[in-house]
Amino acid sequence: MPKKSKVNKLARMSDEERARYLQHRADVEEEGRRRKRELISRFIKNKLDKEEAFSKINTAKINQEWRYILRKIKCHQLEAEVQGMKSSFNFLMERKNRLIESLTRAIDDSNEQHRRAFQAHTETLSYFLRIGTQRLDKLQATYEQQKNTFLETWDKVEMDITEGQVKSEFKLMLITFIQERDFKAYKNEKEIERATVKNNARLENGCPTHEC
Repeated sequence: MPKKSKVNKLARMSDEERARYLQHRADVEEEGRRRKRELISRFIKNKLDKEEAFSKINTAKINQEWRYILRKIKCHQLEAEVQGMKSSFNFLMERKNRLIESLTRAIDDSNEQHRRAFQAHTETLSYFLRIGTQRLDKLQATYEQQKNTFLETWDKVEMDITEGQVKSEFKLMLITFIQERDFKAYKNEKEIERATVKNNARLENGCPTHEC
């Protein structure tokens, strides 16, 4: 029915009206096609926008998962490095502890050797001092004995000698003799001191007396 009514309507129109009507119909159809294209274009655009949004979301998820994987790998690498550093640190600590123990034992041994050397040095020094003291006492006793003997002799000779010149010469001889004895005693004392100093120097250098 609608087609017949349209045909009848066109048949009743003049050529000019028919042309305008057909042009209007063509414009309407063109406008419909344009709107349809716009709808399709808008639909495709919306579809692309959604796909792009989904793509961004998926990309973000992929990046997040990838970063998680990278962090996990990095954590494993750091854990391996930390374990390696820990092993190296423990090895170095054990090595340092062994070195410290060795040095401690060496110090103890050195202290013991120094103590023994000092004790030996002290005993040797005491021995030489005792010997020197005994020698000095002996020389002092000898000197006193000889001095007393010469004084007694001098007393006896002085009583027998009457001439002043002979008495003076004898006194000079006695004084000279006493001075010589004093000098010899002083010389012996100095020799003992030099021997003691020399022996102390050998002991301080760590050289036994019978080897230096």
